[in-house]
Amino acid sequence: MSQAEYAKQHRGTRDAYESYFSGMDASMQQKVALTTGYFPTRGRIADMGSGSGRGTYDLACLYANLEVVGVDINPVSVARSQETYQASNLSYLTGDIAEKVFPDESLDGVLNSSVLHHVTSFNQFDVVRVSTTFDHQVAQLKTGGVIIVRDFVIPNGPEKVWLDLPTDDGLSEGEIKGLSSAALFERFARNWRSSLNPDTAVPYLQLTSSHPHWARFEVSLRAATEFVLRKDYRADWDAELLEEYTYLNQAEFEAAFRARGLRIINSMPIWNPWIVQNRFKNRFQLYDLAGTPIAFPPTNFLIAAEKVPATEGVELFELKQSALESPKFLSVRSYRHKTTGEHFELVTRAKQTIDLLPWFENNGQIFILAKKDFPRPLVNACSDHPNLNHSTRSGYITEPITALVDGTETPNVAIHRVLQERAGIQAEDITSIGDPFDYFTSPGGLDERVLARLVQIQPRFATPFVSPNYTKFTSAGIVRELDAGQTLRASHVGGMFDARMEINLYRLLRSLNRSVGTWIGAPIRLIEQASTDVPQETRSVLSPTAIEAFEADTTTPELKYLELREGSFSEINAAGYDLAQAEFEYVIPREISRNTVTALPVVKRKEGVFIALEQRDLPAPQHFTQNSRLAVVPAWRLPHTLQHLAETPAFLRQRFRSDYGTGLQQAWELGGAYFPTPGVTPEIVYPFACEVEAADLAGSGLQTVRLEEVIEHIDLVQDAHTLIAIHRLAHALGFLP
Repeated sequence: MSQAEYAKQHRGTRDAYESYFSGMDASMQQKVALTTGYFPTRGRIADMGSGSGRGTYDLACLYANLEVVGVDINPVSVARSQETYQASNLSYLTGDIAEKVFPDESLDGVLNSSVLHHVTSFNQFDVVRVSTTFDHQVAQLKTGGVIIVRDFVIPNGPEKVWLDLPTDDGLSEGEIKGLSSAALFERFARNWRSSLNPDTAVPYLQLTSSHPHWARFEVSLRAATEFVLRKDYRADWDAELLEEYTYLNQAEFEAAFRARGLRIINSMPIWNPWIVQNRFKNRFQLYDLAGTPIAFPPTNFLIAAEKVPATEGVELFELKQSALESPKFLSVRSYRHKTTGEHFELVTRAKQTIDLLPWFENNGQIFILAKKDFPRPLVNACSDHPNLNHSTRSGYITEPITALVDGTETPNVAIHRVLQERAGIQAEDITSIGDPFDYFTSPGGLDERVLARLVQIQPRFATPFVSPNYTKFTSAGIVRELDAGQTLRASHVGGMFDARMEINLYRLLRSLNRSVGTWIGAPIRLIEQASTDVPQETRSVLSPTAIEAFEADTTTPELKYLELREGSFSEINAAGYDLAQAEFEYVIPREISRNTVTALPVVKRKEGVFIALEQRDLPAPQHFTQNSRLAVVPAWRLPHTLQHLAETPAFLRQRFRSDYGTGLQQAWELGGAYFPTPGVTPEIVYPFACEVEAADLAGSGLQTVRLEEVIEHIDLVQDAHTLIAIHRLAHALGFLP
């Protein structure tokens, strides 16, 4: 892109730049959280299109051993960044990100945040320029390096839609800042140019809306998306009209990455909760041409990928699946409730699951060691089940040091052996082994209790340890250090999705009395309510009186609720060649989807914030602890008919009323989705916080407890879903340090 072409974006005076950059900086925390969990803690990364330099500076401050270079084509931006944001490991340079800025194989990471749409917009909307940019950036990456794109995306959906906009939220004529949304759309349609309409106005039909004081426009979904994404940027309206935000859809991004030898770590549309709440809801509505409401378009898109050798795979996918009549690895236990006669089915593994989180401190910063690029093909099983957040994964994930152990070793012997074999940690490297901490991963369907330990080790910044390949695929990945706080933040925006990692991280930071940082998920604002419900004693709720409600059921040989399957999974490289194939057993519900929603009820009173838990009898806890009663967050498996996360609040509203007789005032996504145990099941969990009607709690059967007291006694919580929901809610409301 030439300086002359870039001049179209120039916003004039220094004050104008300051105003523009301050608006951009409001999203920097989410940007950093979405990226830092993927980048290495050492090496050299480039922030392409660094703009104000604020996000680049944030990255540099996070990792003292990471050299960060901000690159921007605009010398005004570069000069301002050099003057305003300075650090010993931070530099800036003027350069065209679409060309080669650095030597080949010289970067450990490349970040493109809200910049690649400039490459097309100021090159006659030529999307080929993005392909060329990818070629150059991948060439500059070292093998093992990570490239991240955070930008806009062409939404999936019907080609044409009805866009309804209010006519009474402004004027029908006049200056941009005073126009109604409907009038602004008509101005946008006349003046905006793109690859869809390079020489003419945006085509649309104006129809009659079914809502008074609203207008309806029949228009392409892509043009409607372009409008709603920029409708609130009126101060720089003329400059924004020069840009085409959307240039590739999600599948096109993924294909472009895989073709260049990149393994996709995560590909996910993003619905920024603040934008959805403040700029989308009740500000416009989209319908298909049959009049059915459709979901809001994503506010952003994130794709993160790693450059891997041609000898390693870029994707694990399920070739076929079939019901399994006789399991080889998993087994099934059946239980009957002694009082109700209700039948329960649990799938189990023959050995004990152990999770280890090695950690160390260096100059006040807490680091962990984790397995990176470990093949977990089950996260891509059951492609016929709806994926509510529309994310895509390669099948290689980051998780704690984990293993299956038998009963022939004492726990400490097993811990030392697993750390030595799978992480290269010798006995002399270990400073201390934390107290035992056990929890159930998914006690409604799995007969599994994880033995978890925090292990303090000597500080180390060694070359990543290459795990011995005990998998059926080409590699078992590597063990590398990660920043504990940034890894936790990444999980809250869907950047990390292993439940056990998050549970161990919260426990680690709590044990060290370290800050968990600022919550960056959806903001939760509760309304104070009056209630006659009397809270229960916290310890008795979290650790209920022992009861053995179940007995073994030998009368039901076949599964009724669960189904065992065997999937055949293929590992392919960038050229599409099959590198390995393997069969895996797993369990799913027989009639409903692999998706689970957890919904933590919460109310605010004058006395404080309270949550409501359910005490359930489940056979898995009884098997391990001789007590079937367990405190759990309300949770439901979702039907196949529920296709999008935006549909979940309506589902929850109906279930809270039917199951607990409780009204639901507001539901917030409680951070990103997670996999509770991807070695056994492709189940994916979407956590929510639900503000319920306080007056309804007394007769609901739920146990009301003070959130602050629950945090004090959090070690009594034994259910993984409940641990994540409570930690995230307490984090969001500021109850954690």
